[in-house]
Amino acid sequence: MLASFVCKMFSVSSDAIGSFKTGDNINHNLRILVLLYKYYDDAIPYDQNLLRKPIILLLVTIVEAVLHDFHARIVHNVSEGVSNLTDEVIAYIRGKKIDELEKYIVSARRHDFFDAGHTNFYDALDQLRKVRNRVHIQNIRVELESSDYHVFTERRKIMAEKAVELVLKTMAKKYGRGASRYVKDFELPWSEYFAI
Repeated sequence: MLASFVCKMFSVSSDAIGSFKTGDNINHNLRILVLLYKYYDDAIPYDQNLLRKPIILLLVTIVEAVLHDFHARIVHNVSEGVSNLTDEVIAYIRGKKIDELEKYIVSARRHDFFDAGHTNFYDALDQLRKVRNRVHIQNIRVELESSDYHVFTERRKIMAEKAVELVLKTMAKKYGRGASRYVKDFELPWSEYFAI
């Protein structure tokens, strides 16, 4: 089964990543996802449902890591700068404390980093943030469905895949550093959704 599974993978440039260790950790988590997807593809529907939670959680943490890295580049890479951002956006972000997923999403929406202001993309990211918060089994915030079984669905898995793909591809295309890459390109273990 692994041979047919491998053909579903595709690469996305890591050119936009500023921190080697963040990029390296993203690649580590993508390797975990490759294994989870192999099990997922071979599993019966009940077992697929069990695997969705760790898959979705890892996908959303990758989105968070990329947004964190991007905001850190804006704040700290004073001499290198960041392509395709105005001085006003850079000054705004440098003047704020943006340090958690909810704030990263608000910032991305405010400045439309992903050219998706006319879509529901930022709403989807916020929903995925709430799904990611359900790593806590006790659901203290009483967000989303009460049962994990109903939170970690195939629809949300696909939503998370699309979010990771769009975030990584947009970052590479629009905010690439144009420098020598120190981070291995990202291998995503599903069939491509977007041709960007």
